[in-house]
Amino acid sequence: MMRSPGRAVAAGAILLALLGAALAVDHQRLDSATMDEPFHALAGCEYALSGTYWANLEHPPLVKLLAGVSAGLAGARPPRLPEPFRFRTAEVPQRFLYRNEISPERLLAAVRRPFPLLFAGVVLVAAFAGWRAAGPLAGLGAALLVAFEPTLVAHAAFLHTDVAAALCFLATVVAAYGALSRPSWLRWAFTGLLFGLALAAKFTAVFLGPILLVLSLSWLLARRRETGRFSLAPLGGLLLASCVAAAVLLGVYAVAMRNMPSAEAERSVRLFLAGRHVSSPIVERIAGLSRLLPPAGHYGAGLAGIAEQNRQGGGVNVFRGEVSVDGFPSYFPVAFAVKSSLGFLLALLLAGGLVAARRAKGGFGALVFLLPPAYVFLASVASSYNIGVRHVLPAVPFLAIGAAVAIVRGLPRGLAAGALLGLGLLQACETVAIHPHELSFFNRAAGGAANGSRWLNDSNVDWGQDLVRLARELKRRGAESGTTLAYFGGASPEYHLPKARLFDAASTPLTPGLYAVSSFLLAAGPELMLFRGDVPRAVGYARLRQILVARGIPEGRVGYSILLYRLPDERTPPP
Repeated sequence: MMRSPGRAVAAGAILLALLGAALAVDHQRLDSATMDEPFHALAGCEYALSGTYWANLEHPPLVKLLAGVSAGLAGARPPRLPEPFRFRTAEVPQRFLYRNEISPERLLAAVRRPFPLLFAGVVLVAAFAGWRAAGPLAGLGAALLVAFEPTLVAHAAFLHTDVAAALCFLATVVAAYGALSRPSWLRWAFTGLLFGLALAAKFTAVFLGPILLVLSLSWLLARRRETGRFSLAPLGGLLLASCVAAAVLLGVYAVAMRNMPSAEAERSVRLFLAGRHVSSPIVERIAGLSRLLPPAGHYGAGLAGIAEQNRQGGGVNVFRGEVSVDGFPSYFPVAFAVKSSLGFLLALLLAGGLVAARRAKGGFGALVFLLPPAYVFLASVASSYNIGVRHVLPAVPFLAIGAAVAIVRGLPRGLAAGALLGLGLLQACETVAIHPHELSFFNRAAGGAANGSRWLNDSNVDWGQDLVRLARELKRRGAESGTTLAYFGGASPEYHLPKARLFDAASTPLTPGLYAVSSFLLAAGPELMLFRGDVPRAVGYARLRQILVARGIPEGRVGYSILLYRLPDERTPPP
């Protein structure tokens, strides 16, 4: 039976998890479809309702399966795919979202429904881990730091893999720590189950392999120093966990492609790899694996595609006013520094100071909470795909737990409680202050959200999330039919703003009037079009940017992702 303090901690953690999830649900209501969501929605419904796997091999299927099941329960239909399959005639994602059996609002709400619950899971697992490491105060402190972390709150509203990856990373490492501390084959098997789910959620979960190996070897050496005995049991447990993980991973893929014949699975792999320009020898090896075991072939194809994308450059990256397809080595550390709340950063600084002053002892527990984020950040240095701090989200819960544990161990109990409460509430106030625009959060030291685009863009600022809010603002102004819209995102301007003039960079003249322009298009629209080989539109976006900067009169913004300008009644030269 749980003692009274235990009940209070559990109740407090649950309350914090619900409050954080409530913030995500609330801003979710008016968030329009982000750039990737229509594609993920289509893929999830294909896996869950059709049992085939033609779409979106660049992500594992677990998260999209959850979204597809939720959409199916809401009455959505699967995507219309031709037989034999052809990309040119397959239903496109935006058409699938906006011309389904149910309304786009209902479909989008359905596919997003599981994600606030996954975020609540992150908060609860963080509370459990902190409690086990340093007592109930550390557990509540960790939960408070995670529940109102702005980037987690932002992405908990969307159909994507990042929050699920954060949950799976944390749960797997915590389970492995438990299996090392109190060895049993059942605990190692449970660790393998979580490891397999992590692999099926996001490809970066492959980082868990070396992380778990280092933790197991470190535990083995630490026990040898303490007892003088050398036991390979932790490595045997890790081997069992790896076997279970492989089975779970292949099982999830098998569910997603349960109605896909082997020949079609191989053709899907070949089509995907050809689109990513993967070399012929690698294609043949993965195609052979697909013939032998189709789920393994799909997983291998996804990994190979991501690796090739990273090698070639996966897109246009924006960093401190510079644009590149090769990435920036300091991108993710800087993004974390400017996108984290001051409360969170101060908690990390306080914890680091206590460790440096030897007020808080390290030991193996410190390695558990510091190794995963260190590995994630070090791996990010070589990434050429710098499109959002969300890619290092798995590091955030570990840092929160480590900070809470260090503060509790390094300060007197009352002072530790006051520090955690004060810093956690500071973060909560920062997040509530920007609500419902958490996606565009930047801390005050970086200049706040209004200056965020000077640092970063893409899913750090503008993922297409404010189109519905723009439609409401233009209706309030009575300017729906007099506005030119240049939009970047996954939502449909024709659906939400049918009276607006849609800006085609290759042909639309820059006439006087009101312009609503996505922040990302101003930051990198020309460069993105050049990357895609579309020179006419690159020239058109460059011209739009030049004219708005030179002559445009700012008339406000919608959220922080859509900027409003008015071009005065002066003669504008033709394109």
